[in-house]
Amino acid sequence: GISPPHKQGGDLVWNIGTGYFGCRCPDTGGFDPERFKKTVSENSCVKMIELKISQGAKPAHGGMLPAAKVTKEVSEIRGIPMGVDCDSPPSHKAFSGPRSLLKFVQELRDLSGGLPIGFKLCIGQPEEFAAIVGAMVETKIYPDFINVDGAEGGTGAAPPEFSNHVGFPLTDALYIVHNTLVGAGVREKMKIICAGKVLSGFSLVRNFALGADVCNGARAFMFSLGCIQALKCDTGHCPTGVTSQDDALMDGLDPTLKSNRAYNFQRKTLEHAFHLIGAMGINNPVDLNPSQVMRRTSGGTHPRSYEEMYPPLKRGELIGMDTSAGGKHYLSLGQVQTAWLKGQRLLKSQPN
Repeated sequence: GISPPHKQGGDLVWNIGTGYFGCRCPDTGGFDPERFKKTVSENSCVKMIELKISQGAKPAHGGMLPAAKVTKEVSEIRGIPMGVDCDSPPSHKAFSGPRSLLKFVQELRDLSGGLPIGFKLCIGQPEEFAAIVGAMVETKIYPDFINVDGAEGGTGAAPPEFSNHVGFPLTDALYIVHNTLVGAGVREKMKIICAGKVLSGFSLVRNFALGADVCNGARAFMFSLGCIQALKCDTGHCPTGVTSQDDALMDGLDPTLKSNRAYNFQRKTLEHAFHLIGAMGINNPVDLNPSQVMRRTSGGTHPRSYEEMYPPLKRGELIGMDTSAGGKHYLSLGQVQTAWLKGQRLLKSQPN
């Protein structure tokens, strides 16, 4: 939901998850179009809207805010009853399937008066993402951005089995997303945002080289605020006050001190990224490409470029592939091409 501090300055990306906080129907817990319009119209700070399909820390896993944490303030912000457990289910109620997702993206765009609309997801099965892109080609409905979240993404509230073993790491996921869009001939229709342990200047350089337009950071900025990864996020007893509602612990979050630390971290990280880009003989981050970033493989003795490790696709090369092929035919194809064929067959099985 959108809280009072969100309205005190700065531009806001409104993230809408399966709980639909800020646009929630009180009776069903589903999406309420009229409340969505009201929230947007009353909050000029909202500049973009991001629909969260899944997150890297716990893909395909919902969340539960226990009743003890649903205070009067939380109740008012989220539009939920005070003192009652609040469930955010694993999947959305407002749509189901690739075409339905894109129709919902268009609905949000229309209801918001044309604000940029996109979605965030962690790649699990590449063919499922390929089916979404196939639906874009078919319906001509495009999100303004896609936020790809790597499995490295973290939250103290995630089950360890999910945070450790579910989802594609960011480097692999970014390659799949960027090249599927390129191969389908729609890359220029949208921006790619990425997240997942983006901690340093080199993180930015690598992600831009692999196709990202924007990098998000969360964990690193929590470190700048004092997070020590005590893994007590869900208990209410975070010793540094970052995730606590205890007034004594929250006193540790001095806004004047912590805002300067967050600002300094942001400034120095960007400075280091530009130093690296300059050292590569490049004037603009948009000129970065996978051939310029190397990685040691085979026991650390054989350096290879990301272009060698992740072969780029040509614009539109996926369009026109024989989607009826299967079996042994897949063995001669790359990862993205194989996912595309499987994804289009999956799309055909989905309702319109």
